[in-house]
Amino acid sequence: MIRKLIPFILVASLTACANTGTSSSSAPAASSSSSSSSSSDSTSGGASYGGSTSGSAMPGYGTKTCDAAALQSQIGQKATTSSMEDLRTRSGSSTARILRPGQLVTMEYNATRLNLIVDDKDVMTAIRCG
Repeated sequence: MIRKLIPFILVASLTACANTGTSSSSAPAASSSSSSSSSSDSTSGGASYGGSTSGSAMPGYGTKTCDAAALQSQIGQKATTSSMEDLRTRSGSSTARILRPGQLVTMEYNATRLNLIVDDKDVMTAIRCG
């Protein structure tokens, strides 16, 4: 039961943090949060976890989009890291991920991300962007 509530609590806390940084009275807090997010990116090895709270991450979404229409013939194939990378480059997306049954994932829409939805045997059941 608690596992189902974790994404909702996380989204609510991120929304609350994002809202506090947008008011005009907390302009110094917004600049300090952007400097702390850049330092967290360097410590996490470049991984980005919900980087949409900073305004600088949003313009990158419109530069490169994902097109999964041509990849639909790959449904039914086994998903591997090499096939994921191949499909990512063919779709024109900047990132890709494999979504397994029961896996917790972010609900943030990212037009540059390719999602490979697989079953319990890692066979692709759907290929979508977002």
